[in-house]
Amino acid sequence: MKARIIAAVCSAAVALGCGLSQSVSADGEMVSYEPTTENVKTLGRTYYNGESLWFSLTASGAEYQFTGTTTAITITGDGNAISATEGARIGFFADGKKVDDVMLTENPQKVTLDLGEDKLHTVSVVKLSESANSSVLIDEIEADGAISPTESKSHSIEFIGDSITCGYGVDGKSENDHFLTSTEDGTKTYAYKTAQLFDSDYSMVSYSGYGVLSGYTSNDKINSNSIVSKYYDKVGFSWGWIDGKNISQVDWDFSSSPELVVVNLGTNDASYTKGKADRIEAFTAEYVDLIKLIREKNPNSEILCTLGIMGQDLYPAIEDAVKQYVDETGDTKINSLKFDVQNLEDGLGSDWHPSEKTHAKAAHKLADKITELYGWSVNDVDIDPIDSSSEEDTSSEDNSDASSDENSETENSSSEATTDTSSAADSSANSSATSSASSSAASSSSASGNKDASPQTGVTAVASAVAIFFAVSAIVSKKKK
Repeated sequence: MKARIIAAVCSAAVALGCGLSQSVSADGEMVSYEPTTENVKTLGRTYYNGESLWFSLTASGAEYQFTGTTTAITITGDGNAISATEGARIGFFADGKKVDDVMLTENPQKVTLDLGEDKLHTVSVVKLSESANSSVLIDEIEADGAISPTESKSHSIEFIGDSITCGYGVDGKSENDHFLTSTEDGTKTYAYKTAQLFDSDYSMVSYSGYGVLSGYTSNDKINSNSIVSKYYDKVGFSWGWIDGKNISQVDWDFSSSPELVVVNLGTNDASYTKGKADRIEAFTAEYVDLIKLIREKNPNSEILCTLGIMGQDLYPAIEDAVKQYVDETGDTKINSLKFDVQNLEDGLGSDWHPSEKTHAKAAHKLADKITELYGWSVNDVDIDPIDSSSEEDTSSEDNSDASSDENSETENSSSEATTDTSSAADSSANSSATSSASSSAASSSSASGNKDASPQTGVTAVASAVAIFFAVSAIVSKKKK
């Protein structure tokens, strides 16, 4: 299944000093390498099973450097990974730029990158789609020059979150689009962009629809199956199996703790708490337990608890949880941050999830807080998406002969979308259950009496709450074993 000819030859010649990590092709021929830590730097949580590098979480993968022109990566997916729209989406980056972006459609699948100039290249293989829908393995890396792992960076951050951190729908055209892994991109999220701002190593432990006390629910009943703490000590979780194994069966060893852990959870819980005091109290207690779990696994890390991009309802409860934890333990290496609620003018992704512009704004806010708290220096790097408004204006001029009736219809449609949250909810819903969830979310926002929503952002806050992670209802697909 995997090309190992070079490996076999070299293992037979160990006495002569031959090793894969030192192999160099004299005439530009490709050399085969295994994805071990001697050859690659791992990105996020991964597991080497003796032959392949296994991973599932958003933005996880591997990175290496080599001097040459060409490299190829062979990837195998689990039972859920092979689909043009709902399987594993993988990004391939060379020297900081995305050079290929594929959905796995065959098993195994080999991707060859012709990088042109014969020089030192840095190559990153990054899983753009989220964990639950697929896990993948890097089986083999080939290159026409010796590969080696890139260096560790000066900072490291672990992000714990839900569909916002997964990049759910960030490549969707509008809020009317629904869940597809082909429109997820973890490298466009606030988490990845924050890591870019600090040139930091990162790990994303995120699952769409998951929460602290309850995952997303549309029937007013607690969803205790979708709790992040269930898989926090695992390499990942996927509905797909490979060779009779599931990645959730593999423990994460926590041998290297991140410098900072950022928690962004609570949006899905709001679909259950709905402003009810007893449920909010239960959420607060569970949040304290989550902090304790994080601290147990990461004894020296700073912890920063955040919420707000798709609704701020439970942020006061998070502040209470942080205070309770500090009072109980005396541990002061923990802080909190309230994100701004997404603004409709910045665009929306699938099912009312944040646009890349919103993610960039959140990254800047988070970076400012990190600098304030810990003194980290922000690098001079542009994380903002390309502004296409000028292109759109030109396009509008080119099509100025459009009928006034069509323009009027567009204006009316836009007005309804931004002023009537009930209509917005109905248009984004794709089932009666989602419509019910939208009503519940709106009621929750009203009951909590969110004082932080200004007149300008009030509509946005309600619309965002309407969306409280359609992930569970939207993602649910056939579970394959």
